Amino acid sequence: MDTGGARRLAVRAIVLGATLLSGCGDGRAVSAPTFVVHRTGVVVLSGIPFAAQPDLQARVESTTGAALAYWGGTWDALAGVTITLDPARYVACGGKSNATGCYDGDVRISTSDLGRPFSCVEQTTLVHEIGHAVIGDPGHQDPRWMDFEPVAAQLTGRPGYTSEGEVDCPIAVSVWRHPPEAP
Repeated sequence: MDTGGARRLAVRAIVLGATLLSGCGDGRAVSAPTFVVHRTGVVVLSGIPFAAQPDLQARVESTTGAALAYWGGTWDALAGVTITLDPARYVACGGKSNATGCYDGDVRISTSDLGRPFSCVEQTTLVHEIGHAVIGDPGHQDPRWMDFEPVAAQLTGRPGYTSEGEVDCPIAVSVWRHPPEAP
């Protein structure tokens, strides 16, 4: 790990500790990771069927790995980051209350899209939010925000899950796309 990465982790640990001790913060509950992949904590708050499957850790790891490759990043970009699977339809992000995903130093993703639950982690905005973790680009100026077919091809064909059992997990890249925002 480079010195900047070590310093970032140390600062995050100090801030987290101070936040826990003070009871202050941004209103989000701090939860211990459900599991860790490559120094990235994953918190599963959602009771959605795909989140209860024994393959969840492997699926988060492989989906995040495909996203990192797409964005030109490595797992080092996510060291110390927490990915939270949230049951709410929306997550708070940068003063907005209606985002389906957010990267603000940590990743939070909704496990519902327009109120309908996803059948697999690959359908969430995880790939999109990993993009923000790797390249930043809050205005979505990079052309890759509109061309997710290469990463979707890597993730296609996996099973999904509902309360009734195993189903298809169709990937809709429109969930990940974002046209450039006006400056």
